[in-house]
Order: sequence, then C-alpha cells, then structure tokens
Amino acid sequence: MAHDNVTIDWGEKFTYILADGSSFRWLKIEDYNVFGVMCAGTKKTKYMKQDYSRMDIVIGDKSQGNLQNKTVEEYKDKIKRVFQYLYEEYGITVDLQYLKFSEMEINCTFELKEEFYKYHRVLRLLMYNLPKSFKKLGQILGVNKKEQRIEAETFYRGNSSMEAKIYDKKKHLEQTIQFVSSENIMRIEFILKKSQKIKEAFKSTLVSDLTDEKLNEFYYSQFIRLFEKPYRKWQIENGKQLKELITSHKAKSKHYWKSNLLRECSNKEQIDQIPLLLDVKDLLLQVKALDKDGHYTRVEKGILEQCNYNNVYLQNDADKAEEIICRVHEAYDNYLKGIRLVSASYSTISGEAA
Repeated sequence: MAHDNVTIDWGEKFTYILADGSSFRWLKIEDYNVFGVMCAGTKKTKYMKQDYSRMDIVIGDKSQGNLQNKTVEEYKDKIKRVFQYLYEEYGITVDLQYLKFSEMEINCTFELKEEFYKYHRVLRLLMYNLPKSFKKLGQILGVNKKEQRIEAETFYRGNSSMEAKIYDKKKHLEQTIQFVSSENIMRIEFILKKSQKIKEAFKSTLVSDLTDEKLNEFYYSQFIRLFEKPYRKWQIENGKQLKELITSHKAKSKHYWKSNLLRECSNKEQIDQIPLLLDVKDLLLQVKALDKDGHYTRVEKGILEQCNYNNVYLQNDADKAEEIICRVHEAYDNYLKGIRLVSASYSTISGEAA
C-alpha cells in the first residue's frame, strides 16, 4: 500500500539492506496519528558503513495531548502497540529486545494557584541558580496587547547533554491541540539529550531496563539538586545581603531609608533581571532579626506603606517558590504511596522518549 507520508531515498551506495535483499539509503515515515516520526537508513562513518533507525514517539491522545502522565509500563505497552501498528500498516518489523533510548524528556506536571506568567520572577531566579555547566538562559515570551504586558511562557537552560525547561503547559495545549483547561498548569522538564546521559542516569539505555522507581528517583534527585538546594542557598545569601542593605540605608538616612532601600532593590532588578528582593516578607524577616529597640511593628507598617508604591514585593513571590517546590515533593510522595491521581490534580512525574 502506498503512503503519502512515507519518503524513501533508494540510493545506490551505502544502502540499508533488508532481509529479502532489497535496500534503500534513507526512509522516513511521518504518522502523527499514532506515533510521530520514524527514520531509518545508513551512514558512512570514518571506518565503516553504519545502519541506524530512530523513532520519536509522542505519548498522548487527541483530546488532551500528553497532559496526563503515564507509568513506565503504560509507556512500554504504548511502544508495543506502535510497533504492531508499524507492521500492520507499513510492513515494518522491529526487534523490541534491543530497543534503546536515544533521548528522554522527564517531567513533573502540576496545577498552579495563579496564572503561569505571574511566576516569572521566581522562575527566572530558579533558572539563574542552575549550575554554571548549564549555559545560556532562553525564554519564550508572549505579547498580550489587550492587557498591555509581556507574559512569560517558557524558560529553558542547558548544555549539550541535558536541559532544564519550565513552561506553561496550559498555554502549550491551547496553542498545539486547542485543548482549553480551566486550571493553570506548569510543567518542569529535564531533557536528556544523549544516550550517554541516559546511561549515566539509569545505568542502561535499554527500554526494558527502565522502571518507575528509576524514573521517579532520578527526577526527584535532579529537582532537589538543580532547583531546591540552590534556592535554599540563595535564600541564606540573600538574607545576608538584605541585612547589609538595611544597615547601610539606616546609616545614610534615618527617615528615608525604607523608600531608598526599596528603590535600590527595584533599580537593581531592572538592570540585572534577577530579584534582589523577591518578597517583602524576606525583608521584614531581616528587619525583625536586626530590631534591638522593640520598634519592629512601627517599621513593618512603614515598609508596607512604602510597598504600596513598589507593589511588586506584595505579590507573594516567596510563597510561589514554596508552592512549586511543594508540588514536586507532593508528586514524589504520591508515587511512593502508590497514588494514581485524578485528572484534575496533574501532580505526577513521568517521561517521554525518542
């Protein structure tokens, strides 16, 4: 049966030889109804001709895409169904025994209390705190002309072997499959770009060797290493910075130190794109620690009054950071308890593969 979605380069040299003796140089099948893209062919290396085959499998359904995460066994069953379909529809047989991952996307998806774009300061800070081995920070920003604002949709940062990505899953589903969710949904994703990285993470690249335990343990440990621990370290260092600012501005102006301090924090963030003061609660915590005269209540009232002119510090961004951390912990705890969450919760860890 001929297929419009199949492209074949028959070639004459360095061909992929089939069991019946026929051959081709390159084959590509695009079938997004069932799997995605499959490529097979041959390439010339420095020393020999090398056959290869690769399939990008998109896990999901037509109504909600890949919103609902699945267990590893459910993924393996999906792969088996895809290969059965390959045989029935295209006459292609795949040996499942040595099937290997070449790339993996492992994510945690959860519901947010507020719209995704309102978390942009927290997310930019989390991405900034990633290790130096993660190179340039990339962003995808939407333009909302009606509300006259720019809305963050995606943050990503990585290197040649791994990438961390945080994005607005609600917006993504609306834009790709026109699925509209009433909930605000965030997805935090780790992309393992190379088979060597997958082997480092799971001690094997074989599909048959992957388990839910390995997947969840890897994701959870990476989230703590890359996001939670650096954020806790930043909190400690930031507390010291704020104490120094309070002491410095008090020494310069007894009456205007509060407004001057908030103005410096605002200006520095505008220039550096990283919060010096994330939340007024962080500042008040240090003010209370430095209070020796019992004037904290009066000073607190004065700072909150000044924040009416700097209300970016009244958006509960410190709470938003804790919300993100708690939701990932919740997803991992649910896995340990064997809880399969209903569709409204979304707080699960899972992965996709190529």
